[in-house]
Amino acid sequence: MEEKTKYSHIPVMLEEVSDLLITDKSGIYVDATVGMGGHSLNLIKRLNKDARLVGIDWDPEMLDIAKNNLSDYLEQVKLISGNFADIDGILKKEGITLISGLLLDLGISSLHFDKASRGFSFNKEGPLDMRINPQNPITAYNIINSWPYEQIEHLIRICGEKFSRRITSAILDSRKRADIKTTTQLSKIIEDVIPFSERKRRASHPATKTFLALRVAVNYEFDNLTKVLQRSSQLLSAGGRIAVITFHSLEDRIVKETFKSMAVVGGWKIITKKPLIPSQSEVDSNPRARSAKLRVIEKLKEGL
Repeated sequence: MEEKTKYSHIPVMLEEVSDLLITDKSGIYVDATVGMGGHSLNLIKRLNKDARLVGIDWDPEMLDIAKNNLSDYLEQVKLISGNFADIDGILKKEGITLISGLLLDLGISSLHFDKASRGFSFNKEGPLDMRINPQNPITAYNIINSWPYEQIEHLIRICGEKFSRRITSAILDSRKRADIKTTTQLSKIIEDVIPFSERKRRASHPATKTFLALRVAVNYEFDNLTKVLQRSSQLLSAGGRIAVITFHSLEDRIVKETFKSMAVVGGWKIITKKPLIPSQSEVDSNPRARSAKLRVIEKLKEGL
């Protein structure tokens, strides 16, 4: 049944991103998390016919969908399979040395959550996978069933789970009896050790932060974010902008502190003094947008 399902993804703050990112309608733009192509489609519609857009994604399934959704603009759009951490090398192969704008939408696509076989959701029975790219050698299964207590506990704790010790102990106790193989198995283990009063108090599912921690580790998300921000800063032309959408506080902190450092060093101006958040009407129509934050920085015409 899963193969026949048509998956969709609603891009967050669609108009705000285009409004803030485009400074040169004839420039070269990079959507380094192209996903299903929602943001890219809106961007290319606003650009001149001589503009170019490069879409990068680590997930080959996403690229296939994006190619279909952007089919009317493939003369201007180049879709590339790759990890945005390698943005400098990817663009060098395309003969691109300067770009007018970079978009990073760090949210996981709705497809990843809705498609049980990808193993991202605690609400759907699926394998403990969580890989954005199926060629990635590490899976959530590897972490849960082979990492030592200290590493698992630290991983869960830094993602904000205050019951990280209880959860980790329960995981190790369970895996002594048999491997933990599915998302729902793991979710039940976590749920059983979170006190009822805490479960009642939380707005989100008890497994939310643990699953986030696993996803971040499997896909090297924090390391890759730091790398792409460092490497892309050399690629922006004067007046060009970097726009980043984050969905949890740890990512947002990395972006906020990196942008702040860039502005302090000089040659950059923070456009969003406070991050933009979705309107209430957008959240009402797309609840997954509720935690999104958009930050934008511009490379000054003078300076770097």
